[in-house]
Amino acid sequence: MSKAASSSELIVTSFRLPFVTTRRDNGTIGRTESRDEWARSLAHVVTESQGQWVGWAGSVLQRGQPIPGPDPEDTSPTAALTSQQVQPVYLGQVDKEQAYGGCCKSSLWPLLHSMADRATFDEDDWSTYRKVNNTFAEATLTALRESLKKDADSTPLIWIHDYHLMEVPDIVRRKAKEENLRCKIGFFMHVPFPPWDMIKIHPWKDIFLQGILGSDLVSFQCEDYLLNFIDCCERGLGTRVDRGLRIVEHDAGGRNVKIRSMPLGVPFARFETMAASAPKSSLIRDDVATILGIDSVDFTKGLNHKLKAFEKLLEKYHIHRGAVSLVQICLPTRTEEGQQLRETLETMVHNINSKYGTSTWTPVHLVSRPLSDLDLAGLYRDADIALITPLRDGMNLSAKEFVSCRIQGDKPGVLILSPFVGAADLMQEALIVNPYEVNKVADYLHNSLTMSEAEAEVRMISLRGREKIHDLNFWMRSFLREMDNLVDTDGELSACLDTIKFEDFDEMLNKYLGVPGWEKLCLLLDYDGTLAPHGSHPDLTILPKQTKEVLERLSEMPEVFVSIITGRSIPDIKTKVSIKNITYAGNHGIDIVHPDGSKFMIPMPAEVEEKARWLLQHLQQECCVSGAWVENKGVVLAFHHEAWKERDSIDPELKERTLSRARQLMTDAGFRIGMSDGGLVTEAKPPVQWNKGNAAIYILRSAFGVNWSDRLRIIYAGDDLTDEDAMQALKGMAYSFRVVNSGLVQTVADHRLPNTQGIETMLKWVENYVLQNRKKAK
Repeated sequence: MSKAASSSELIVTSFRLPFVTTRRDNGTIGRTESRDEWARSLAHVVTESQGQWVGWAGSVLQRGQPIPGPDPEDTSPTAALTSQQVQPVYLGQVDKEQAYGGCCKSSLWPLLHSMADRATFDEDDWSTYRKVNNTFAEATLTALRESLKKDADSTPLIWIHDYHLMEVPDIVRRKAKEENLRCKIGFFMHVPFPPWDMIKIHPWKDIFLQGILGSDLVSFQCEDYLLNFIDCCERGLGTRVDRGLRIVEHDAGGRNVKIRSMPLGVPFARFETMAASAPKSSLIRDDVATILGIDSVDFTKGLNHKLKAFEKLLEKYHIHRGAVSLVQICLPTRTEEGQQLRETLETMVHNINSKYGTSTWTPVHLVSRPLSDLDLAGLYRDADIALITPLRDGMNLSAKEFVSCRIQGDKPGVLILSPFVGAADLMQEALIVNPYEVNKVADYLHNSLTMSEAEAEVRMISLRGREKIHDLNFWMRSFLREMDNLVDTDGELSACLDTIKFEDFDEMLNKYLGVPGWEKLCLLLDYDGTLAPHGSHPDLTILPKQTKEVLERLSEMPEVFVSIITGRSIPDIKTKVSIKNITYAGNHGIDIVHPDGSKFMIPMPAEVEEKARWLLQHLQQECCVSGAWVENKGVVLAFHHEAWKERDSIDPELKERTLSRARQLMTDAGFRIGMSDGGLVTEAKPPVQWNKGNAAIYILRSAFGVNWSDRLRIIYAGDDLTDEDAMQALKGMAYSFRVVNSGLVQTVADHRLPNTQGIETMLKWVENYVLQNRKKAK
């Protein structure tokens, strides 16, 4: 087994397979090796671990067609990857175009590269992206099941790649948990990850952030991207993080996700070998210095800025006219935007060459033909300067490939690098220049062309020494080592956040409560899943003793107002809580009872009670199967199907038929349909426009009058969709907490808490805060 291999079977999931399927002239389907070095090398590790690779099969293959084997003369790393080790994903043309061309390239790619003005957001494209992610997740789960069939006691490693598949980790984790499939999940982001001010623009950011957090280990190209991601999780999801340990909390129960920086390297030795045997390129002239650029034709690469900088060099520094040329290699592009950019570049090149060129010297060579790896190695070896100046790039391996090929001691070469690429963090011996500063880039080009050989040699020796160590194998070993070290000898995470502590609420609430002038602190709290952990039956959802005690103390404080807003009926919730000095709101706020005994109930159409009786009878007769039952809460009925959450507890088709019938009966009776308890309860609500949000506003207004907003501080806490109505209604006026109950929760809450113990700790913090304020007031 290679040094980079893991002791566990490796399952790699990427959008594309490590080879490309093509149709030959004779009509048969063959495969050619990927140009991605990381994919070629990782294919070798998959082969040696007897693992599998999940990826798109290509447009030439239709569903059911087998993956072709390698050509007999193919000796590449991917040739060893047998057809049996490939789990193909088949995509229809529409799905591929909407998910990849639409969502990925038109929406995510610009945003992740901090170019929000170029991003477009289409709901259909996003829906297809999610559909495609489900398809990849199912293929990954198939590979996982096959792996565990071979060794049921093993823990396969699943390594998911890049922004095309950000929801796959969470889908795989949830379904693997349902089926009790052992695995560890890693995710590597090849592209940049921008700051929160970019990510918050995306309409569905919480879904892909949580999707990535389905992993055990998430890795990025550099520290900046890592810290941006942690910040986005804290600010966008309201989840706890530890920047020191590089950990983000996620999931019910506070699962910890390790976040790491793992710069991608190149196969240093392979490029060094190619450079030693590569022929001299016809693009290189002995009497003219060569500045080399290698980029895909994409707006993120700053190609027009590069051409302007080169033109500025010729304008400012006349000594270089006739003595230097820019050779710009344009890697293939199929996008319409890429074609338009190419036309713009061709026009710019024509203008520069017309203005400065002579009969014996062409300033700029724009090369669009495909070049072999050997041809590229020769260019890297013989060019005088590599000008790598994207406006934003995840890593940019061209810089590393250039360094790997500098084998001529008397011609060390100079690397000019943008600070906005992942590689810049560790390649500080390069000349780092902002590509937006065209004049400055021209100055750096002049400095490079006139740099002493001694300085160039020192810089290049240092660069080469680091890249030789931190090569592609080092990257793979680092990732696999981190995956193997996820748990210590006791089976616990090697580094994790503590259970939520009293002090954690200092940062959350001090700023909100620190605003002067308020008179009363209002606590609006849900019951099931918020104050009390869910039981297997509503009767078994019991308020913990310590939580009740702190609520009793808070309810006696003149500075504090307490209300419980729940889906339970008023008699039920009063029995469960049994505290006098608080306001109870039952049936999601339809019924409200104040401490003085005054009551409020939303006016109901006369026929509601009769229809509720009819609905109760039919739900009991037609839908109460396999442990499901109906709770009668007066004008609200709750169809409980918690018993179905366990795998194989009910036939899937019967489950769907029964749920559909229950929803149809509710609709026929004229009731609104709602979901609570994480989707385990389907509720029939009377046809009135009223929810917990309306109830919360009514409670505050009836208790404190119309102009209450400046005089109150409000904390709302809940755990399901019915609470989102209140959080949304109070947005900007309250600080809200949501107790999460699954790995993929969308919420407007300011912060997430993993369990009801977090709510208890928050209430104790509030009690202490009020007591401390009393002391200060004295």
